[in-house]
Amino acid sequence: MKTKLFLLLTPILLSCFALLPVVRAAPSPSNVNVVNTPNVNVVNTTASPVQVRDADNPARQPFHAEVRGGFADGASTTGDIPITTVPAGKVLVIEHVSVFGAMLPGQKMVRARVMYRFSVFGHSVVISAQGSNADGSSDYFVASEPVRFYAGDGLVSWEAERDSVAGANPTGVDINCDGYLVDCPDCAP
Repeated sequence: MKTKLFLLLTPILLSCFALLPVVRAAPSPSNVNVVNTPNVNVVNTTASPVQVRDADNPARQPFHAEVRGGFADGASTTGDIPITTVPAGKVLVIEHVSVFGAMLPGQKMVRARVMYRFSVFGHSVVISAQGSNADGSSDYFVASEPVRFYAGDGLVSWEAERDSVAGANPTGVDINCDGYLVDCPDCAP
């Protein structure tokens, strides 16, 4: 009886294994040919670079600014430090802000803020302590945040604050802002 059962079940089991998916090797990489008409402004027409643009919104004009500032002796804030002036008829959209602060030993950077129209509107970023440099002459602080900050025509600036008023630190804070400008005909005066 066991032999008959074995002879009956063996082909069924083998057919089950035959139905399992077969592991296949990944397809090999292949070259991609990009066809592009030559740009009439390119001197060497044999080199025809691929044009890059924001396919979602071609009206966006990329924006990047890096600004440096610091603290005067006796001051706990940097005061307003200009980043840019948004032209009339445009809106600046800041999408990312990063801050790096090199503070005097024992001092902390407690706040960094991007402002529009002299702090009527603003956004503060979260500051994180990173430790000291190798020789102990600076304590480092950073912030890096995605944001959505809109600024119409006018001045965009930033300000940082420390927990002390002792000692000058004239170039201790860098701020980077990334985003884009958009035409805004309704925003023109």
